[in-house]
Amino acid sequence: MRDNHLHTHFSYDSDASFEDYLKDYSGEIVTTEHYDLSNPYTKQDDVPDYEAYSKEIAELNRKYDNRIKRGIEIGYYQPREADILSFLADKDYDLKLLSVHHNGVNDYLDDEVADMDKEAVIQEYLDKLEYAIGRVEADVLAHFDYGFRLFDVTVDELKTYEPQLIRIFQKMIDHNLAFELNSKSMYLYGHEHLYRYALGLVQSLGCHKYSIGSDGHKLEHFRLKFDRIQEILEENGIGEEEII
Repeated sequence: MRDNHLHTHFSYDSDASFEDYLKDYSGEIVTTEHYDLSNPYTKQDDVPDYEAYSKEIAELNRKYDNRIKRGIEIGYYQPREADILSFLADKDYDLKLLSVHHNGVNDYLDDEVADMDKEAVIQEYLDKLEYAIGRVEADVLAHFDYGFRLFDVTVDELKTYEPQLIRIFQKMIDHNLAFELNSKSMYLYGHEHLYRYALGLVQSLGCHKYSIGSDGHKLEHFRLKFDRIQEILEENGIGEEEII
């Protein structure tokens, strides 16, 4: 089971090297570097250097038996959609994650977000996530809970948004995106219960495409609790053929 959500020094918030992961794991790796325009956290456009990225991967693949695939995490932001599409137009990635990280003022993991009205933040985020699906070509809907990671949310609280979640997940399926089980959200932010609930929804809609990702930015988080996620997949009857 490949870790489909991983970052290296080509992402603005990671110092990890490809070899950190390659030396720790004998299988294939794909890194999904951050692409976030108008990033309120860094106050700039964060764009991974595609040429340097491709060059380093090509060099390492000669040494490591072609075990590295190219990926990107597309941080969708509607006011910059044209720029996002322009950037992606001539790039070749093996895996594209679709994310919504910010609203132009705050990244949803900014400290001040934790002090905002929980219901208002969740609603704003879900609206942006629902809109983003289908606006750019991608393979995976990443961390559906990113906008409310900082909050303690019960399943009953999340159920108040169930009609919209169903629309989001149906749109995800219609656009052939995989549903991501994000182990950082599940085990570092304590949202396993929310993912179990969401998994029930996506399965009820007929989803048969899943992605497992640690959202790792350093070796310590690489393949985080994948054994536990494997148990959840088995409990829900999700087989290897459904994992991208």
